[in-house]
Amino acid sequence: MKGILYYFSGTGNTKWIADKMKYYFDLKGYELNLCSIEDIEDLNISKHKFIVIGTPIYGKSAPKLVEKFIKKIPNTKENMKCIIYSTQGSKSCAYIEIIKNILHKKGYNVVVQTTITMPNNYYFALGKISKINYVESILNLADKKVKYIVNKFVNNNIYIEKTYFIQLKLEALVSKAFKKTLPKLLKNLQVTNECMSCGRCIRNCPTSNITLENGKVVFHNNCILCLRCIYICPINAITYKGRKIVQIQNNIIKSLDIK
Repeated sequence: MKGILYYFSGTGNTKWIADKMKYYFDLKGYELNLCSIEDIEDLNISKHKFIVIGTPIYGKSAPKLVEKFIKKIPNTKENMKCIIYSTQGSKSCAYIEIIKNILHKKGYNVVVQTTITMPNNYYFALGKISKINYVESILNLADKKVKYIVNKFVNNNIYIEKTYFIQLKLEALVSKAFKKTLPKLLKNLQVTNECMSCGRCIRNCPTSNITLENGKVVFHNNCILCLRCIYICPINAITYKGRKIVQIQNNIIKSLDIK
């Protein structure tokens, strides 16, 4: 059986899960193609038997890049099976329920709906930095969960994690507040004089939000705060509120195709 997994991954967490999912589907004799939402030119879902959608969670909702993609997914009359998953630093997130409802209206049969805890890459603003052994523990649990949900799908079992109405409403308020304050948060990103103007952040920004002007990196107003630029900078020259960030995603971000 052939499926396709569409994902967006800012710093590698969601792609790491996608790679694990492909690995476990391969073991079951399933073919799962991976496609970054950033690279999509033509949405040709009909030639696949099932679809998987993976998204990170920023401020209790999916980034606008993912929201736009979900809207573009064509309707189907085939009742195509679908797996949806989110990655976040917290234990759960209700937004995945919103994605499920949208896909249901488009004719898709969501048989797996899950949230997967991954290392918190926004620790410098919320939470605290994770120690190496804690990160390893999180990844080990994530690996086991992916294996579990793949087995559920292959055995034609439904696995829908329960979302409570009150959680959905509260997180909607958090999401609204996050989107409202996002322009202010973006002003906290700065580049130090150590910057070599190598252009790596410019080439890899998913929203083309970064440019080089007069030899200096400039951030504009289309940022989704995915943090990729911070974690791929070869000399760690991008700061938040004037502080350098420990690049804890160095290993996980290797799963991305960095140009």
